[in-house]
Amino acid sequence: MAQRSARKWTMAVAAGLLGATALTGCSNGSSDSNSSANGASGTEKIKLSFETSVYAEAPHKKAIDALIQKYNEANPNVEITVHGTDYENFWDKLTTEIIAGTQGDIVQVYPENIATYNALQGDQGAFVNLDDKIKGTDLETGLVGQDLSKVNGSYYALSSYAWGSTGIFYRKSLFQQAGIDPASIRTLDDFKAAAIKLGMDTNGDGTMDQYGFSSVVGSHPFVSSEWYRLVARPVSGGVFFGDGEAGPYTADRINVNSPANVWAAEWWQDLMENPQATPPGTRDKKVSREMFWNGQAAMVMDGPWFIGMTKERDESLMDDLGLIAQPSVVYEGQTYQPNPHNYPLVSMISKNSKHQEEAWKFIEWMASPEAQEIISGSGMIPSSKAYAGTEAYAQENPLAAQFFDFQNNAYAPAVMDPPIAELGTLNQILINAAQDMFVAKQDAQTVLDKAADEMKKAMN
Repeated sequence: MAQRSARKWTMAVAAGLLGATALTGCSNGSSDSNSSANGASGTEKIKLSFETSVYAEAPHKKAIDALIQKYNEANPNVEITVHGTDYENFWDKLTTEIIAGTQGDIVQVYPENIATYNALQGDQGAFVNLDDKIKGTDLETGLVGQDLSKVNGSYYALSSYAWGSTGIFYRKSLFQQAGIDPASIRTLDDFKAAAIKLGMDTNGDGTMDQYGFSSVVGSHPFVSSEWYRLVARPVSGGVFFGDGEAGPYTADRINVNSPANVWAAEWWQDLMENPQATPPGTRDKKVSREMFWNGQAAMVMDGPWFIGMTKERDESLMDDLGLIAQPSVVYEGQTYQPNPHNYPLVSMISKNSKHQEEAWKFIEWMASPEAQEIISGSGMIPSSKAYAGTEAYAQENPLAAQFFDFQNNAYAPAVMDPPIAELGTLNQILINAAQDMFVAKQDAQTVLDKAADEMKKAMN
């Protein structure tokens, strides 16, 4: 993407970020891919910064700290420090840093973020092309999500951490109390009926204090993503572009106001407005999860990372934690399988890093069995197919292993966000539209028509 287009995107997402503090301690200056091979002068250590959005979550922090400690011990000439912030603020912070050239040596993102953030430095890109290190090697075929880590056919990230999809976690005790068999929830209408039945006034004071499904209905980005992952994308093929978010990525192919997406929005509005099914005003995902853990909600949509988060929160809850696949969707007489994202966390190397080779050695080591065993503590599924595909892993992590079964038997191929630089702008438009529909309760057709116009302008 041209520098002008990159600036157009950053103006849209970086408003109000001028006061953000640039990341300290990052390696900057001219790129020198041979500097680590030459070694540091004297006893000076090679210092690398690792930047990630998930460090605020206890299981990830524990796994990443252990990962870095192990590498630092084995490589005493290298010192790796981690920088992160809460998920919601991480992305705006990263935008500001890349514009200023102060991002970490290693930046961990999701595949759909690669093109957007790489383009913030114009045609030259902000991150290193890794084709010479990945193409034709076992890394290309042996890591879940590696095929998603390309921009224009070239690799800009290594998928050597972990991945996850999404499903519906439920409290076994609350299902039993309501007389609901989780195996009976096969369609989205089954899911809605169960959510309504699970909602209760347990105190008898005339107010709801237990809900069926805890979803985000506030300002958090999940206000849009939970809707389109569970309902819209399965029936429409894409909330941005049709045919599975496929190209060509042109304004005339914007799909957000298609009849299927409008129907999905109206369906979600009906669910969100039901006083038994969902709690009102759940501002962010943290609150949604807390309601589930506290027994105020019987279901929550999440990924394998939630297993580790639950164990960290209260290990006694593990016996009450159940998991079912996302239900299929019946629309106009046809049944559509769920097609949730595959969420690998992938690592990019900054072009501004003074130690690009040492940064590569670290992210490559992350794919080793030794590192993957440490990463399994994050709650996500380690990226190495050879490691996570073993019977031993399945026995040690039975709930996480269910996601493999979902991928093979319950889910259609995952539909990912379009890998284009304009994705940040399109996402923000969709979040604004979701807030109008699900928080302000505005007419879905009107809101999505407006969103379509705004997305077309962004693509032009």
